[in-house]
Amino acid sequence: MIANYHTHTWRCNHAQPGENRYVRAAMERGLKILGFSDHTPYPFPRGHLSTFRMRIAQLPGYCRCIQGLQEKYGSKIQIEIGLEAEYYPKYFPELTAILRDTPVTYLLLGQHFTGNETDGVYSGAPTEDPRVLKAYCSQAKDAMQTGLFTYFAHPDLIHFLGSDEVYRAEMSGLFREAKSCGIPLEVNFLGMADGRHYPSRRFLELAAEENCQVIFGCDAHDPAALLDTAMEAKARALTKEYGLTVLDTVPLRNIQTLLR
Repeated sequence: MIANYHTHTWRCNHAQPGENRYVRAAMERGLKILGFSDHTPYPFPRGHLSTFRMRIAQLPGYCRCIQGLQEKYGSKIQIEIGLEAEYYPKYFPELTAILRDTPVTYLLLGQHFTGNETDGVYSGAPTEDPRVLKAYCSQAKDAMQTGLFTYFAHPDLIHFLGSDEVYRAEMSGLFREAKSCGIPLEVNFLGMADGRHYPSRRFLELAAEENCQVIFGCDAHDPAALLDTAMEAKARALTKEYGLTVLDTVPLRNIQTLLR
């Protein structure tokens, strides 16, 4: 593994502090590229508190911090400034306006809620309601069609426990769209390490059926996650079992260029 584009900071309120520690761990691991992609701020209406993401006011400090790391470690490791973002149709245009002319280079799609978060449901909550699954897939398709997302983080975050036939139909359509848009799907190490419901075997099976490319993502909320080679070994065994093509790196879709 030579690149990890999925790394968080303390600003999301659920990751360990010390950005320097993440960089040093990445170099110890032997990574050539480390992308920071903390949970994006979102211009929600006053009164809505999103507890798992940075605030708008923290974005400039986040960018300055990562720029400082680029200056400090740039001769040893490539460091990129990204964000993990949901596609919320009501607020996404304002978000992209905020991000325009910042040093943020790339976005990862992590669709944690349906709707606009303020009026949707958490994607990772167990559900048998096909409407939730269909809303998740429809929104993620719309996100990929913007052309602004580099890859799809934990695409099987949606925790659908209903009809397997419905799951297969909706998720196959989602993965076909990802392939059409040239967007790799992430095999998420945090989900494996924590024993979460993702990455799931049915995700891997459907991704293989649709001939999708995948990328490994540490989803690091702690520097130790960047040193956990056991998760990489497990992921390589799983992807080999399903015959999936694993990308070592991905070309970043530079949002500054795309938003001009």
